[in-house]
Parts: sequence; C-alpha cells; structure tokens
Amino acid sequence: MLSGLLLEDALLFNATKKVSNTPDKLLFLSIIAGIWVGLGGVVAVSAAGGVPEDVRKQWVSLPKFLMGSFFAFALHFIALFGGELFTGNTMYLAIGWFNRVVSFRSLMLNWFVVYIGNWAGCLLVAYFLGYLTNLFGSEQYRIFLNEIVVGKLEALGWGEIFLRGIGANAMVCIALVMGIAARDAAGKIMALWFPVVVFVLSGYEHCVANMIFCSLGLMYGGHSTIGRLWYNQSAAVCGNILGGVIFIGLVAHLMNHWSSPIFQSVPGAGTLAAQDVESSRRARDVPDLHPADIIARARCAVSARAVPAVPATQGKEPEVDLEMGTTTPTEVPAIHISVPERHVERCPCQDIPVGGHVEAMERRKAIRAMRETESQVA
Repeated sequence: MLSGLLLEDALLFNATKKVSNTPDKLLFLSIIAGIWVGLGGVVAVSAAGGVPEDVRKQWVSLPKFLMGSFFAFALHFIALFGGELFTGNTMYLAIGWFNRVVSFRSLMLNWFVVYIGNWAGCLLVAYFLGYLTNLFGSEQYRIFLNEIVVGKLEALGWGEIFLRGIGANAMVCIALVMGIAARDAAGKIMALWFPVVVFVLSGYEHCVANMIFCSLGLMYGGHSTIGRLWYNQSAAVCGNILGGVIFIGLVAHLMNHWSSPIFQSVPGAGTLAAQDVESSRRARDVPDLHPADIIARARCAVSARAVPAVPATQGKEPEVDLEMGTTTPTEVPAIHISVPERHVERCPCQDIPVGGHVEAMERRKAIRAMRETESQVA
C-alpha cells in the first residue's frame, strides 16, 4: 500500500484534478455523489428499520451497526465509480492548499458547488426513489424514520452536533485516505467500510448523510421542521469542515512536513523514513515507476514546460493509476522525459532521479519553484 510522500502525492493528484473541473462538470459529479449517498441511505434505512421496535430498544447498537454497514456502500460507489463528495473534498483540497497547489478561491468555490450538488442528488433519491415509491410506508418504517428525525433535529444542541460532526468527517476522510492507499479493489472496499461503520455506530453527525436521512424522515411525516434541518446542517457542516481540514488534512500534512522550531531533525530518520517503508523498499529493490515522477510529469505537461515521453522499456509497459493509488512494476530503472525543440525551458523536476523520500521532496521543491517563477512572470 502507499504511505508517506507517495500517498500524499496521490492525494495531491486528486486535489488538483478536483479543482480543474469546470463548475458545470463539478455540479454534475456532485449530484452523482449525492445520488450514491441517497441510495446508500435508502438501503441503510431499509435494513435497520426492518428490526422490530422492541429489539431496537433492547439492542440499541444493532440498528446503528446495520445502518453503518449498508451506508458504507455509498462511499464505495463514490470512490470506485466516481463523484464529488463535500466532506471528502474538505480534506483533499485542504491538503492541496497546505502544499500550495490549490488556491483558497478554488477551494471555496469547489466546496460551495459540491455542497449544493450533494443536496440535489440526495433530494432526488429521497423524493423519487424513497417517497414516491412508498418504500417506507409501513408503520414500522415510519416510526423508525421519525426516531431518526427527532434524534437528529430535535434532541441535539448546536454544540453537540458540531462536535459530533468533527468525528464523523474524520472517519470519512480516513476511509478515503486508506482507500487511496490500498492497491486493489478488495482492499479499498474493506478500507472504506470500517471507518464508516465506526462513525455511524458512534452516533456522529455527517452533513451529507443527514441530507438523505432527515429528508426521508420529513417526507414521511417526521416530527420536526425545515428550520431545524438547516439548524442541524449549519452545525454539522462546520464540524465536518473542521474534522476534514484540521484533524485529517493538517495532521496528514504535518506528518510529512514537520518543521520543529526547537529541535533539529536527525538526517535519515524521523517521520518520513519511519512511515514510508513501502517506498523505501521500492527505492532500494524494485526499479518500477515512481508515482511522484508521474505527478511531476503531469504538472510539467499541464504547464506547457515539457511533454512526457514514453519510457524505453524492455518488458511490459508500466500501468499507473494515481487516482486510486496503484502501480505495477516495470523494468524501467529511471524516468527519461524528452522535451520538444519548440520548448526552450526545461522543467527542473525532470533532472531528479527516481528514489525515496529525499528525491520526492526535491521534486516538490522544483515544481514549487517553477510555479512561483511562472506567477512572477505573469
């Protein structure tokens, strides 16, 4: 699995990809994600609401476990098929902003559009696939949905919802990070499943999940109001942003870029060398294609400084999927990028060989220096 700087490169790839989408495509992808969340919410209510009321009262954790187990499919659909999830983007774009590859304006615009799109997708599923189909028309399901609505919208204060929102999005963002770190579909499914079950079973508040659960409950006559729904959303959104930006985004950034004002780091030791065992092993033993080099080549191509060239291979072609964090070995010991004659300048990151942590950091510095030079010229 990916870890350390390799994992951060994959996260940065996702961040830059998300902010490169046009607003209309971003809205479309966020509606798709809202539909996945809506479908996950429908099946979660169907599974947990089918538990008899006396059993729910005696075994309080059972319906929560069932809801979390089936609601996790929503994150599976988003991660494996596609979509823009508001709570996940708080973490992705925060890491991009901390690494100075995403602007604050792009971050805020993305959050706003994706939040609106997630609402639209959840409402579409709640009304057309949950309410008009009368899936939960029986008395047992109505009682269960009313319990959800009252428990989320009437029983909790703003501060309680805010704190629960921190825990909810921390778990969701950890799930997304582990899903990218895993290299195969089975590993991604398991990595995404456990944290979602943790946040639902713990009773945390996730703003996008509440879009579908509370909307369904209100449509079926839950004892609350639209005003209380927005009250819940205001607290959950703030908590989710804090959980994604600070508790996961900033923490992940500091794990790879810690700079102590008091103590001096020991060369060759510390956070990077301790965490990224996989990339260290590959740097020593396996001459395969380094994801950080693909990041550098892609950024050079986008900035029109260089065009990636196909490496000269003696065996099979390398296959790399940066978005999902996977890569297959090749027989290429290094990356050689050819620059067409029409380009005068050369990207500095091309001269840095494939390696471990030090080389990855040097690539980052070279790319950042190139971007700063471009902004000064502009």
